Amino acid sequence: MEAQQPVLAPDRARMGKSPGRAHRGHRQAYDRVGIPRNTGMSGTPATPGRSAAPADGVNWRRSLRTRIALWSGALNLLVLLLVTAATAWFVRDLILDNARRDTLASTEEAARRLETTLRSVHITTTGLAELVADATLDPEELITTLRALVKATPGASGGLLVLEPREGRPGFARYISADGLRDRDLLAFGYNYRRQPWFQRTLSSPGGWWSEPYRNETAGGTWTITYNMPLRPSGRGAPTRGMVSLTLPLAALTDSFESLAHLPGWRVSLVAPGGTLAANPEPGVALTQTLDQYIARSGRSDLLPAARAVRLHQPGQFTHRDTRSHEQRFTVVAPVGDSGWSLLVAQSYSLIVKRLNRALWLLAAAGTALALLCMWVVRKLAKQISRPMEALAKAAARLGEGDYGTRVAHTGQRDEVGMMARTLEHARTSIQQQLLEIGEMGAARQKLESELSIARDIQHAMLSPPRRIARGGASVEAHAVLEAAKAVGGDFYSFIERGDGELWFAIGDVSDKGVPAALFMARTVTVLEVAAHTLASPAEVLAEASRRLVEGNDTCMFATVLCGHLDVRSGHCTLANAGHDAPLLLHADGRVETLAVAAGPPLGFEVSSDFTLWHGQLEAGASLLAYTDGVTEAFNPGNEAYGPERLLAVLHAGRSAQAQCTQVLAAVHAFAGTAPQSDDITVLAIRRALEHEPLAPATPGERAAVTIIPIASEESTHADTSDRPG
Repeated sequence: MEAQQPVLAPDRARMGKSPGRAHRGHRQAYDRVGIPRNTGMSGTPATPGRSAAPADGVNWRRSLRTRIALWSGALNLLVLLLVTAATAWFVRDLILDNARRDTLASTEEAARRLETTLRSVHITTTGLAELVADATLDPEELITTLRALVKATPGASGGLLVLEPREGRPGFARYISADGLRDRDLLAFGYNYRRQPWFQRTLSSPGGWWSEPYRNETAGGTWTITYNMPLRPSGRGAPTRGMVSLTLPLAALTDSFESLAHLPGWRVSLVAPGGTLAANPEPGVALTQTLDQYIARSGRSDLLPAARAVRLHQPGQFTHRDTRSHEQRFTVVAPVGDSGWSLLVAQSYSLIVKRLNRALWLLAAAGTALALLCMWVVRKLAKQISRPMEALAKAAARLGEGDYGTRVAHTGQRDEVGMMARTLEHARTSIQQQLLEIGEMGAARQKLESELSIARDIQHAMLSPPRRIARGGASVEAHAVLEAAKAVGGDFYSFIERGDGELWFAIGDVSDKGVPAALFMARTVTVLEVAAHTLASPAEVLAEASRRLVEGNDTCMFATVLCGHLDVRSGHCTLANAGHDAPLLLHADGRVETLAVAAGPPLGFEVSSDFTLWHGQLEAGASLLAYTDGVTEAFNPGNEAYGPERLLAVLHAGRSAQAQCTQVLAAVHAFAGTAPQSDDITVLAIRRALEHEPLAPATPGERAAVTIIPIASEESTHADTSDRPG
């Protein structure tokens, strides 16, 4: 019993035209152009009382005058927003620029005050050093001079004078306080000042230097700073005699910018020559950390440019965002003269922007109120303009209901309303004619679809049914499936029994799809079957088909074809290829071999006889599988091709020819999913059964491991004329 071939049974309902189907085609045509179904050919409603659109007017929320008012208000709001945005952009930059200028000026002023304080200490200390270095004063005179120096220096809390002994004169090391209550004779106390770092640094220093802030217990536990200067007599190469220093309370410096530090949004920091933060607004930071330590510990990487300017003792200004509070600030770095001190002043933009935003919100609120008032006025005015349009809307609603007997008003006006009214009047008289034309178009489309259905059934009827041939104890099963991408397609296959135990077969793919491909496919199948009944080898069949298909092929269509011959008794197989994909040989043990059938030119371009024969053996239990490129070039929704690897993986040696074709087709559809079919799909399988094996379909889902074998060898580079190897 031959296996029943799917997809070949014609749909008898499509063989002729049905009045019911034609009527449904009319209704669908009406729907596509928006014509109500309840309208009769006479132009009057077929079912009174059921309207397609309300005829009692438009709700005021959707009326033309409301829309005009809304658009007017929206335009006013847009203009307001643009003006506000432009104002904000201009005013913001102006205000921020003024704030930057104010910060810079305030910083420079505070730095000048600090420089004045430090400069006075430097001048006083330098004068004392020049006096003492060359003079030979006795101890009392030195004490008097030092005390006068301390009292003459504004803010000084004490002074130190050290003279090393020389030429028989004893040494002198005395600290004098400003109030005279904490005077100290360092020699009398046995204080070894020579081993102190500050003394060693002063002796080796080329000039005066400022110390870092330190807690001075002698001065009552206050934080102080000291300016130290070496005593060197005039003359080249003169040895250093000692040092002189003046001590200032740190408050003498911080008081000069105290008012600046208390301004809202301002932050002032004072950095000592060694990098110590002598003043900082954050609790626990001043006098305990250097600027670099503060940046590292608090994560304030935004202050790195300021730290660099301090190290280089250069002025700087930059805008940055606080990495902790995300607040935007403008910071100025000002060196305090050549003293090594630096002043950092930062102003926050938050307060400035907040005040600006408040003013902009007030502007926006006032503008919104004016826009709403304008909308109300415009709606009142638009009412006078929209009344004729409302009348036209009612006329259009009547047309939508199928009432073509009422004349449209306002056709005599010479403005846009009159133009619209005359257009509606013209539409009223032409809709009936359009309905008649649409009905004829629907009938023609239905006829075309019916004819395409019949053409598909005829094309499928041209394809060969499955074959089951048994000769001399050997049996062969041949089966194929075809799914066209359109109503008709260009793929084809054919099985021909010739002589006693000979099976001829062919599979092909025409270069196009649709009706042209179907016509060329029918011609190709006919030519191949005629040639296969008369010629001796597949190569001769392809050569004859090549000659015949070139004749009258003005459209330059072509077909790729794989043609073969199989001796059922011996299993000897001969193949010839006209540009088609190479077939697969599935051995009984599961190995897969891609047959190296040399591909000649496709059929239809030009006459050719250059088709090489391939000779091989189809052993018992083996299957020959051929397919069109619609299998390997099927795409999934991700635009990924099915490919030959997936095809090889789905093959199973134990399946029948029918099951092999069905499984390949199912695997391709499962891979493609919801993606549309882009090309015709055809699969052909020929299986030679094992001895005494009943050919039964494989169970669903059956799979096996596949071994891919490399290309087989060819017989010759020229076409053979025989059907057997020489």
